[in-house]
Amino acid sequence: MTSKSAMARRAAVLALALMVVAASAGAVAKPGVITDIAGTYSLTKRVMVDGTTISSPQIMALYTLKGGRGNFNLFLRNKDGSLASESTISRYTLDARQYCEWMLFTTRDNLDGPGFTHEPPPVENHCSPITHRAGRLEYAPAGESVTVSFGPEGFTANIAGQFTDTWARVR
Repeated sequence: MTSKSAMARRAAVLALALMVVAASAGAVAKPGVITDIAGTYSLTKRVMVDGTTISSPQIMALYTLKGGRGNFNLFLRNKDGSLASESTISRYTLDARQYCEWMLFTTRDNLDGPGFTHEPPPVENHCSPITHRAGRLEYAPAGESVTVSFGPEGFTANIAGQFTDTWARVR
């Protein structure tokens, strides 16, 4: 015969297990909704506001996001033939409400203006709200003029009045 204390322990364990299952059920993402941006992405093309398309070898980039760390490398040839580049190491967080990013190290050459800098764009608040629209995860990283939209195939990055980049998920 089972003792009352053993039955009480089993009941407590069962209740705890049911609470864990109930809590995690609320965390399950809806099908087709992007909740994670981890992956490696390759820039496939840049479409300028005038409709001109730029692709490799004039512009090349890789962007890896995984485990709260980011590595971004971009090289492009300017209209005058000079090279422009950026290499950034960052850390990020993503939750149901916001995307936060901290640039740990960056080098930019002829990108935001002429010359070379190690200074990231000034940012007061490193977090920006996210939205879900048509199965895509969208946000505008704080301190940047770009808006990104992630889907299962990769993402787009748009700077209004300038260009839209298309990035393919490669891993």
